[in-house]
Amino acid sequence: MRLRVGHLYPDYLNIYADRGNIAVLARRAAWRGHELHVEELSVGDAVRPGDHDLLYVGGGQDREQALVARDLAGKAEGVLASAAGGAAVLAVCGGYQLLGRSY
Repeated sequence: MRLRVGHLYPDYLNIYADRGNIAVLARRAAWRGHELHVEELSVGDAVRPGDHDLLYVGGGQDREQALVARDLAGKAEGVLASAAGGAAVLAVCGGYQLLGRSY
């Protein structure tokens, strides 16, 4: 089985071991015989419903959160439609706060 992850803003929200969280997800998937395909989505990239099984948003400093906040609000429709279509959304640290403010 191939699991498709949309990693939102890895270039901005990358503190608190966020890349490590993706590495752990990949390893745990491999232990179960699954492949993890990670697509990095950043400023200007669309979140297309149906393209991902999981959307992951990590943590960032206040400056970086402010830089992506408007873009994330613009992705609201895609994120909500993805979740409504069955995708899981995992947001940690500042990513969780951003999602709460954006929706």
